[in-house]
Amino acid sequence: MQKMILAITAFLLITLTGVSADAQNTDKKEDEKPKTTTVDAWRNALPQSETTGIPPAVVMEESTDNVEVAEDKAQIEKRILDLEQRLMEALRQRDSAELKVLLADDFILAGVNIPGTQPDKTRFIEWAQKKLELKSYNVQKTTVRVYPTTTVVTTNYKRKANIAGSPADGDFIVTDVWVKRGKRWQAVSHHISRLEKP
Repeated sequence: MQKMILAITAFLLITLTGVSADAQNTDKKEDEKPKTTTVDAWRNALPQSETTGIPPAVVMEESTDNVEVAEDKAQIEKRILDLEQRLMEALRQRDSAELKVLLADDFILAGVNIPGTQPDKTRFIEWAQKKLELKSYNVQKTTVRVYPTTTVVTTNYKRKANIAGSPADGDFIVTDVWVKRGKRWQAVSHHISRLEKP
């Protein structure tokens, strides 16, 4: 029995000595590790040419459309009036790229006779490019009604133009509806009808 107790004691001493030695080695390894932060590790991971101490240039891109930008009523009104001017200039210059930016995909045109089905964004841009020759225009009596994500613009519009080669001068009333989606305001509706003289 004494031999068994001595054997167990010897076994425990040897095991504890091994565990103690492993613990001391682990402590030494941790002491040998350089004390670095996450930033240091990031810097060490960069190629040598990028660790010159000069901060990298930051390229700012335009915010994506799904980012909300808070604007007050006056800012929205100014922005919409600028967009209205861009829309008229895009029509005058037959600028299809600009029209694609300004008009929403679900855009509709009302009040103007374009042969065929209900004019959507694509058909309106094609019509404006091929059929509308807007020589000059004058906008008066503009009213802007601002809502949180919708703006309605009504204006009197005098133009000198040809449509499909025929004169189309006259006085008109125009109503545009602009909707804010994310950051971008786009026209979803453009209604134009002849303004009857009193």
